[in-house]
Amino acid sequence: MTMSYAVEPLALRLERPFRLSRGTYTERTNVLVRLGEGLGEGGLASFLDCSLDDVLEYLRAVDPVSLLRGDELSIESALARLPRGPAPARCAIDVALHDIWARELDRPLWEALGLRLDELPPSAATIGIQDDEDRLREIVREHRGWPVLKLKLGAGDLVADERTVIVVREETQADLYVDANGGWSVDEAARIVPRLGELGVMFIEQPIADRDPDAWRFLRGFLPAGVPLLVADESIANLADVASFAGAADGVNVKLTKSGGLREACRLISLARKLDMKVLIGCTVESSLLVTAAAHIAPLADLVDLDAHLNVADDPFVGMTLHLGRILLPDGPGLGVTWRAASD
Repeated sequence: MTMSYAVEPLALRLERPFRLSRGTYTERTNVLVRLGEGLGEGGLASFLDCSLDDVLEYLRAVDPVSLLRGDELSIESALARLPRGPAPARCAIDVALHDIWARELDRPLWEALGLRLDELPPSAATIGIQDDEDRLREIVREHRGWPVLKLKLGAGDLVADERTVIVVREETQADLYVDANGGWSVDEAARIVPRLGELGVMFIEQPIADRDPDAWRFLRGFLPAGVPLLVADESIANLADVASFAGAADGVNVKLTKSGGLREACRLISLARKLDMKVLIGCTVESSLLVTAAAHIAPLADLVDLDAHLNVADDPFVGMTLHLGRILLPDGPGLGVTWRAASD
């Protein structure tokens, strides 16, 4: 099979600065793969142990002729031929292969995977850390009607963190999730998690930075019964991580770019289910391309956080849309993602 192959950086500029416990972001450079008609993206999140140069070097060494041996595309065998390498690089290839595969079947990817759109959970709208209370209220009002809001906390002031949740709760009855991005110590988490539960927060993502599940079990020893669910994100990237966090975390945030793509993400989800863990499908700073790819497997999740593309200025792609948190996938085959017209 002869197929064109191109790799390039994908610069994404944010419309609004996005602040979380690790810092404030105004732009991100991801990586784009074009494999025949297939499109794939890998996100370069700051917590991943690789650089853009690492990812580009890996992808530029990939031989598409060797990868796509034979006359018919076998996605399993093609992925099996990929050497070990940075997860975002493997993600970009994996997504492009899934796009091609479903296009050849002339089916949207979700349908090719045997999933159902009536099982799609709503997506949360994510609100970054805000210093200005009036601005926070304004943002919450802009999201009136969304069923779920996710609040970034963990900027170093527990009083401010608690106040954020109080202010948001005054403005909305939406379900509230919290993401500390590892911004609390065990002692701080032990103090604030019960209070957030009293304020109606349903789950708390990555309360501490530690990737050792024993640290999470240590934290649990200080928490009373009935606190919000604890969901691990940065601490979990692969199947071994999921297994080690069983009983330490109540759930896992599955992101395509840290797991290495759709196929590995589905394997992580399957294992998490067997271990009675909740599944959140999330994203990093990504274009509509990678967010849409994740949305195709969202029926497998309990919780969804796929709104990153809404803050990308001049998003080069058109894919899924969100209407008050409701995910609307494109109708076309494969991912259904198209290039945005220059006049849009």
